[in-house]
Amino acid sequence: MFTTLHSFTGSFGGPYNKLTLDAQGNLYGATNSEGANGLESVFKLTPGNGGWTFTDLYDFTGGSDGGIPYGSVAVDGQGNIFGTNVVGGSNNQGVVFEITP
Repeated sequence: MFTTLHSFTGSFGGPYNKLTLDAQGNLYGATNSEGANGLESVFKLTPGNGGWTFTDLYDFTGGSDGGIPYGSVAVDGQGNIFGTNVVGGSNNQGVVFEITP
């Protein structure tokens, strides 16, 4: 059986790498070139009785916060999300980021 959990709607690119599953059953990922600025977004899919709920957690700008990930995100026990971007930062060589709940 195959089930679509969420369909992305932007004109750039959806997720590039694998998802991360937390202890509560939530799925986390990063899009390659989606989000409000077209440079990546980090998202969460939450399971529920009626299916999965999509939440956009952060939209990157490509500046000091970076943009365009090629890796997956990691989530710790407190719900902090960690990842990397290949562009942006102080030298435009990418960043390592943390998103806190």
